[in-house]
Amino acid sequence: MVTVQTKVLIASILCRTTIWYDHTLFIELVNIMSREFCYAENTYYGILQFFGITWLGTMARPLGAAFVLGHIGDRYGRKVALLIAMLFISIPSSLIAFIPNYNQIGIAATMLFLTIQIIQGIALGGEQGGSSVYLMEHLSYKQQKLGMFLGITGLGRSIGMLLSTVIIIICKKTTDFNAWGWRIPFIFLVVLGLLSAYSIYLLGETPAYKANNERSAFPIMDLIKHHKRILILAILIAMPINIIAGFIIFLRTLAKEIVSIEMYAATYVNEIINIITGILIPICSIAFGMLADKVGKERTAILFIIVTMMLCCPILSIAYYCKNYLIIMLSIMVLTILERGINPIGIVISELFPTQFRFSGVSVSRNISYLIYGGSAPMICTFFIKNFPQINFLAGIYVTLNLLIGLIAILQVRPQDKQSYW
Repeated sequence: MVTVQTKVLIASILCRTTIWYDHTLFIELVNIMSREFCYAENTYYGILQFFGITWLGTMARPLGAAFVLGHIGDRYGRKVALLIAMLFISIPSSLIAFIPNYNQIGIAATMLFLTIQIIQGIALGGEQGGSSVYLMEHLSYKQQKLGMFLGITGLGRSIGMLLSTVIIIICKKTTDFNAWGWRIPFIFLVVLGLLSAYSIYLLGETPAYKANNERSAFPIMDLIKHHKRILILAILIAMPINIIAGFIIFLRTLAKEIVSIEMYAATYVNEIINIITGILIPICSIAFGMLADKVGKERTAILFIIVTMMLCCPILSIAYYCKNYLIIMLSIMVLTILERGINPIGIVISELFPTQFRFSGVSVSRNISYLIYGGSAPMICTFFIKNFPQINFLAGIYVTLNLLIGLIAILQVRPQDKQSYW
């Protein structure tokens, strides 16, 4: 008989697979989609415009977390909120496969793409943070192993990355990828979204939510009124993961510009590195999760933040000096692995909020953090390299300073802040 522990891990892995399949497609196809849906005088301004559009989509995330899915998650249950989130993440994104390009319908192509980004942003506002709450509340009776369990769900990230990579390879070999074949991978998102939603439907509501009889009429208002310090702290604590994610998107875009988009569409270096990264992610996630369970989530996160801070500027300088696609992609792989060591800090964020506000609190803090840091980082870093090319590590300094802020925030967490709400 399948245990609840197994069911919740499978559901979490499927959700992570869907999210990271979608996320990887966007990362890998930034250069192509900026050409298809944006109009600009050159490539860099096209990419800057594309990042601006996606950042507008991220502005919808805090709204979705605070007033839509976060409210539903705390008021009516985690299950229904995540069901809605997975469907509204996958289905709108799959429609990208059918949007005509800018040359065909002009600014309407940009507006359609922006609309999809906003809808998806509202849904991601509930999923990002809400999915971790769903996992932890189901497995709250095994608090001493939460880091390891969170690491196991990293398998979903690997599956999503590998699946998108394999489908991109197939499309490159069998279609005119640069012209229209890049659209095909988006269609598969519908299948992944339905599987994720069904796994949540079968699992049901979390024990912690069912056991808690307190229901706030307006969770976000009560959260702001009674837990301001915790909310601000959670936003800053979530920042290192988000700023690294944004920096990685920027580096991938930079790498593709170095080799040109035509060469990217014909080479498999990127896919090989993605496969290797996909294999390493679950191994490192579980190992770092076990380390966090043993020595503490905060200590583990601080260690990996410091290492990342030391590498940001050298990685950019090497990228400009060598102008080698393989070296940049290997650097990205290293950053991705290091981010896995920071990831257990998400458990601490969940521990900061009481059950009646937890879904809203975790979702709002992580999504505001993503809006300020993760969503804007690719755009800001691209602006730096375009306007200050003589200081090629300026974007690295920006990321390093933000990581320092996140590190200081983690050090501000007091034992009394993490009361046992489980």
